[in-house]
Amino acid sequence: MIQKITSKRVELPPIWLVEDQKDWDELPKGIPRILAPKSELPFITLFLEFQVLYKSCLNTNIPIKWLDCLKRLGYSTTRTYELQSGGNYGDGSGGSYNIKIDDFVEDQYFVDFDRLSELKILPVWLEDIKASIETNIIDEVIFDPMAFNKQLGLNIGAGTVTHHLKNLLILDISSSMPKSVVLTITNLAKLMSKKFYADVLLTGRESYLIDYEDVPNYDIVGSVSKFGGGNEGTMYNAIVTEVKEYNTVISFGDNDAPDRCYDNSNRHLPMNFKVETLYSLHTEKNSDELTGYCKAFKPKTTHKVKNWIQSINK
Repeated sequence: MIQKITSKRVELPPIWLVEDQKDWDELPKGIPRILAPKSELPFITLFLEFQVLYKSCLNTNIPIKWLDCLKRLGYSTTRTYELQSGGNYGDGSGGSYNIKIDDFVEDQYFVDFDRLSELKILPVWLEDIKASIETNIIDEVIFDPMAFNKQLGLNIGAGTVTHHLKNLLILDISSSMPKSVVLTITNLAKLMSKKFYADVLLTGRESYLIDYEDVPNYDIVGSVSKFGGGNEGTMYNAIVTEVKEYNTVISFGDNDAPDRCYDNSNRHLPMNFKVETLYSLHTEKNSDELTGYCKAFKPKTTHKVKNWIQSINK
């Protein structure tokens, strides 16, 4: 039997399973293959999935215990397999020799971040927030069965959004924040912005509001070395005195907050961000405090997400 090893979960490198020497000789030289009985196919598939997923996780550079995350999905074995090149592979020698699977699983077989999220590999705290925010957004969509389609000239119906409010992520990247948390939230920022339809507000030595449309082109992780570590308030205050309206604000931070009392003319500074719902993720375990950078908001509904920090390393 000659069978290409495939997976419904992830794209695998082109590797074939062969059961005996006759199959081995029939397979063209240069094609990677594993010699094993068909009964081993489920495990070999699982093994190759692990190789692809683990490399993908490590490539995110997020300080999460990825092996533990993968173990929860059933990737807990320590068995290993060797591939045979079956001939011309790499050096053109024409002979058969062993190659390492983790060398063969190259960059093109990395799984993108959205896919990692779909496979439930990302930490639970992110999935919980994602589900909450997406539900809030989806609930705002109403189907109008009489909507007119101009291109077709028919009343075929369409989904309409009751409002076009974006959401907002506030990422505190100041020196008081644990480094692993800063690395995690900045690495996840683009994914969260995309999933939550959200602008991103970064605050450290400097503060910047990044519009949803500009987030894909902004080096959010690089901003940590550029202006992370400090704790300014002037730029942040200038941002939140602009008139803006958000459906949901998700704030990652600790107690640090800008001085929002008075400007240089002793005039009280306004908070002009109108917010429907606030999610506060405080770094202190069991804290009942709101993160410092969201305390000035006056949302209709507030949710305090506790003990999310420990989940980063689980």
